[in-house]
Amino acid sequence: MITHKKKISLILWLSLVNAAFASWSEFIVITPKNEAEHPFSIQVKTVADHEERLRIRVIGAVGGGQRAWLIICKTSVGSDNQNFRNVLWFGAENEDIEGFIQLFPDQTMVSESGEQSHPYVEIELSHEQMQRAYIYIDYPKPVDDGGYYYSIDLAYYLDGGQGKKSAIRWETR
Repeated sequence: MITHKKKISLILWLSLVNAAFASWSEFIVITPKNEAEHPFSIQVKTVADHEERLRIRVIGAVGGGQRAWLIICKTSVGSDNQNFRNVLWFGAENEDIEGFIQLFPDQTMVSESGEQSHPYVEIELSHEQMQRAYIYIDYPKPVDDGGYYYSIDLAYYLDGGQGKKSAIRWETR
């Protein structure tokens, strides 16, 4: 027989279990250096007749309940400030953010063999916007299951001195 005291304890315990978040999760900033270690690829191409604009395609960016957002900040932010989870999950204020929009993968990319299709998100940005833009991949709300969540720092994908590529330290053996 469950007593009143046991009921209260059980209710309290269940509410704590439901409020608990993932047993583990890890935030990762994606750059050309570590991109191959993660489940998607990034393609950047100049837009025809608009050399100042680039088309960014992230293949395999969303899946398993995760979503992608384009986040444009007022200025470039470092890796430590690219975790936007509190903004998206809880509506927290972030003075660095100029604006953000959810990206929807309404297209698929078929491999050369024609057998597999991979969802992708695609955006077009100016070089200046890319210097301070991020594709953020995470669950849209708190979840009971963990895993990785990402920020793709688009400034690393700019050519020449415009981007952050020179900041990457490649290992040599």
